[in-house]
Amino acid sequence: MRIKSKIVSNTKIGSDLWRLKLDAGKSIKARPGQFINLLISESYQPLLRRPFSIYDAYGKYVEIVYKVIGCGTRLLSEKKKGDVLDFMGPLGNSYLDHMTGSKSPIVLIGGGTGAASVFFLAKYLKSKKIKFTFIQGAKCRDQMVARAEFKKLGCAFATDDGSMGNKGFASDVLKDVLKDDSIIFTCGPKPMFKAIKAVADTKNFVKVFASFEEYMGCGIGACVSCVLEIKTGDTTEYKRVCKDGTIFDLNDVEF
Repeated sequence: MRIKSKIVSNTKIGSDLWRLKLDAGKSIKARPGQFINLLISESYQPLLRRPFSIYDAYGKYVEIVYKVIGCGTRLLSEKKKGDVLDFMGPLGNSYLDHMTGSKSPIVLIGGGTGAASVFFLAKYLKSKKIKFTFIQGAKCRDQMVARAEFKKLGCAFATDDGSMGNKGFASDVLKDVLKDDSIIFTCGPKPMFKAIKAVADTKNFVKVFASFEEYMGCGIGACVSCVLEIKTGDTTEYKRVCKDGTIFDLNDVEF
């Protein structure tokens, strides 16, 4: 679905971190783990849309959190209240597709701006009175996403420099809380996924479902630019992150 939306707010919330709220003009039925593909400019710079995990969605509003890392996100940070932005979405599958009524302990882990994706899931689980353990990792305090809101949901924090929460990585916190037969839902950088998987492998029957942040061209599966190599029996095949994901079982992913 292609939607013309108006900016309600575009606020700096940390070191190079911004939070954008959009008014889509109609109800948006988004599920935790989905994303939008945003057209930042009508010009050729940047040429392609940019994918952003949905931080929150309610009524006609959609929120994302992004980090200024290039010309596209720099241009996005300059947008003002009332400006119109075109996005496609919600796109992708949901963490909820992998829960299937399980009673296993649930652990949510967000790293960097990937924390936005798992926040949406945490808010959903809280509304359903489903218990979960929540962890956010970042390089430093100023890189933490929406610290106060995460804290309200019982989140534990880890920073590389020790400026907030535990000094170290999110996977270090995981070592102390992970139980057998747990389900982990995570979004962030691939090195974090590998560290989480290593901790998960020290326990019995732990499943890890990760939302991948790949570069995308179209966002709808046509250009095949965002593929991951996925195990299928004795062989592998390439799956599109935008269309077949963004969430995959880490046991099936070839790094």
